[in-house]
Amino acid sequence: MATSSALSRFPVRTIGQTGFATLFAGALAVLPAFAGDAVALIEGLTSPSQRVELMVYAHAGQVIHLSADQTIVLSYRDTCIRETITGGTITIGTEQSEVRSGVRLERIQINCDPGKVDVTHQDIGGKPFRNVPPPTLGSGF
Repeated sequence: MATSSALSRFPVRTIGQTGFATLFAGALAVLPAFAGDAVALIEGLTSPSQRVELMVYAHAGQVIHLSADQTIVLSYRDTCIRETITGGTITIGTEQSEVRSGVRLERIQINCDPGKVDVTHQDIGGKPFRNVPPPTLGSGF
């Protein structure tokens, strides 16, 4: 009972405010450390890195740390530049990356039409087909 009497000395308002502050701090910790626009697609990654996943967009201002044996391939959406970077600290820019202490950097211009790419459009994905009979396998296969 000593515990319940000790807790009864704290006003409910104080506990509520503390709970809210803890919840708010936890929500801030979940937010990504970058808030810039999505500018480059991560097309290749030799091994997992902190906060970096394959086939997701990197954001302007995002910093990626690679060990000397890690390689990442980035394709910039607006400039059609593909970068292959091994090792170092990479800061994602709006047109290309800034690489510090990198082991290797290869930057090439790829053939694309940035005007036709719309990653903000919400209708992305496949089209479902329902009530379609399965294909028949002929003797030609």
